[in-house]
Amino acid sequence: MSSQQLAQMNKLYASIRQRISKPNLDLVTIRDIVENLHLAASEPEAVTYAEVDADGVPALWCIPHGSDPDRVLLHIHAGGTVVSSMHTDRKAIGHIAKVTGARALVLNYRRSPEHKFPAQIEDLERVYLWLLGQEVDPANMPASAIPSVATLP
Repeated sequence: MSSQQLAQMNKLYASIRQRISKPNLDLVTIRDIVENLHLAASEPEAVTYAEVDADGVPALWCIPHGSDPDRVLLHIHAGGTVVSSMHTDRKAIGHIAKVTGARALVLNYRRSPEHKFPAQIEDLERVYLWLLGQEVDPANMPASAIPSVATLP
């Protein structure tokens, strides 16, 4: 890691440490901290991004150059349905998509507590069915990428 990258990492972590040391953090602040964690990751080379409306659910395509357009990884971002977004996981999933040679779709499901469960599962189902409507073969979507929709028809 270059000294410039190390300095940037130290600055990011010092900022996070300062922000989380305050008592009574509110959800907006916690989400902002988590949203900026992606700054610690490197940008994958030869991956482009495209935001899309997947039947009313915002989503982000991570498209590695030369990837197989028939293969899709469906990624549900981290955060326990409360924090994180499609932007938080963008770089990490871009790297995974590049290694696998498949496009990845990162959905931006509705978050809690503003949207109560099962809103997140409903969003996942809508995106999955949208992908099927885009003629993506379910056999080309690894089952491990979509564990929550195992009971879908």
